[in-house]
Amino acid sequence: MLASCHDEHWLTYPWDDRRVLCSDPIDDLTETAPWDVVEDQMQVAERTHSVLLLHAHIPGVTISIAAIQRVLVMAEQHHLAYVTFRELDADVSSPSRGQAGLALAFDDNGIDAWFGVRELLAAHRAHVTFFVTRWYSRTDQERGELRLLADDGHDVEPHSVNHLHAPDYVRAHGLAAYMSDEMQPSIDGLLEAGYPPPTTYAYPFGESTDELDAAIFPIVPRVRVSPGSCPY
Repeated sequence: MLASCHDEHWLTYPWDDRRVLCSDPIDDLTETAPWDVVEDQMQVAERTHSVLLLHAHIPGVTISIAAIQRVLVMAEQHHLAYVTFRELDADVSSPSRGQAGLALAFDDNGIDAWFGVRELLAAHRAHVTFFVTRWYSRTDQERGELRLLADDGHDVEPHSVNHLHAPDYVRAHGLAAYMSDEMQPSIDGLLEAGYPPPTTYAYPFGESTDELDAAIFPIVPRVRVSPGSCPY
C-alpha cells in the first residue's frame, strides 16, 4: 500500500484545498488490519498537525471491539483529536482547523452494530463519521439509532444507494445513470431525514475515477477513496 501512494500525506489531510481524501480500512476480523501503517501515519499526523483518515465497517463482524479500542487508545497516545469529516470543512476560525487528528469512519449500513459501540465512543469522547448506504431499506429502529448517534455529535454522510462498484456502473449504464441512481438519492434520503447537506461522498469499495470526481464535486465538496484509488 505504501508503494502505491508516495506523498507524505497520502493518508492524512493537511488542512489544504485537496478534495480527494484517502482512507485505509482497519477491519481485523475479515482482513489483516495494517497496524504498522496506522502507527506510522499517526506519527505523521502528530508531527505535521494533519488528520489521519481510517475506516472500518461493522463492529463485531468486520472489526473487533478490541481493534476499535486499540485505535482509539493509539490516537490518544499520539495526542490526536477526534475529527469528523464535517469538521474537515471547518472555516479558518474553527477550533478544529489545524489540529493533529484522527477522522475515524464506519461504512455501510450496520447501524445496530454502530449503536452498540456508542458507549465505547463516548468513553473516549470520540466523534466519528458514519457513511451510510442502503438508507431506503433501514428500519425505523435503525433510523432512530442513527439519529441518536448524530445527536451525540457524530457525523452522517452518504455512501451511495446500493453499494455498487461505481466505475463498473458507469461503464455499463453511463455517468448520468450513476449520478441519478446511486449518488444523488443517497444524499436526498439523508436530507429528507433532516441531516445537513453532505461534506464528503465515500465511494463504495473506495473506487473512483476522474470522471466521477468531476461530476460529484459540484454537489459535494470532497470525496473519499481507498488506497487503490489514492492519487497521492
